Amino acid sequence: MIAEIALTITAAGLAVANPLLAARSCGEGTQKICYGVDGGDSQDLKPEDIKYVAEYLRYIGEQASGAGKFWTMPKGFDCPEWGLPVDGAGTVLALAKHNNPRYPTSVLYEDIANAIDKANTNVGSCGKNGGQIGVVPNLSNPLYNTDEYKKSGNHPDGIVLKLVKAPKSS
Repeated sequence: MIAEIALTITAAGLAVANPLLAARSCGEGTQKICYGVDGGDSQDLKPEDIKYVAEYLRYIGEQASGAGKFWTMPKGFDCPEWGLPVDGAGTVLALAKHNNPRYPTSVLYEDIANAIDKANTNVGSCGKNGGQIGVVPNLSNPLYNTDEYKKSGNHPDGIVLKLVKAPKSS
């Protein structure tokens, strides 16, 4: 028992000491933040790459069926941030950040695309700066009311979309 406690304390100390092991922050706000304007550094993204990312995400959703139309993130204490599956995105790295550790979240790819390019309250309106915004699901879409979705235990909220500079695009 004492050895287990010592191991736990040591592991906790390593997680704090090593930023690669440190827990990620949960509970980021869902408001739009344009980098280089509202905080952070401008990402110098190409507008055509931002548009492409939205189109590609919409394409994924249109080509898929059932659960494949959704981007899903499992519950977990570390509130992970994952790259979205967008091939050939040029200057853009699209990230999805799970914002609530208590439940899994699943939103339509179409809703993620809408967070990029619909209206002027979207992250795409940050232009070359890049930025982040909470994905707002279109709950009037019947796919959120299917038995399959309801039985999944997923919630349609809790994902923050981030558009940042892709590592290979200097």
